[in-house]
Amino acid sequence: MGLISGLLLFPITGPVRGLQFVMEQIRDQAEAELLDEGRIRAELLNLNLLRETGEITDEEHAELEDALIEHLNMIRAYKEGLLEPVATDEAEFDEPQAEGAEV
Repeated sequence: MGLISGLLLFPITGPVRGLQFVMEQIRDQAEAELLDEGRIRAELLNLNLLRETGEITDEEHAELEDALIEHLNMIRAYKEGLLEPVATDEAEFDEPQAEGAEV
């Protein structure tokens, strides 16, 4: 897009780009909160405190602890999946051979 068309279309594209930026920020913040291992660990500590003070039973504690540990494992698995290197075909990186060259 050229300078003139960019200026002429700014009243339309400006707000759209601004809204897109805001939505990306909201998505990033929600993802960060959803994938926060520290929050899950804090909930596990709080759960242990509730059991020690007698506010919840051992059965309730075990059930809630299992759910939190499962959530923590899912977070870790998701993060590992994001960090795994992408497998590439080594043939893509071979140098191209000139036509008619013998192999």
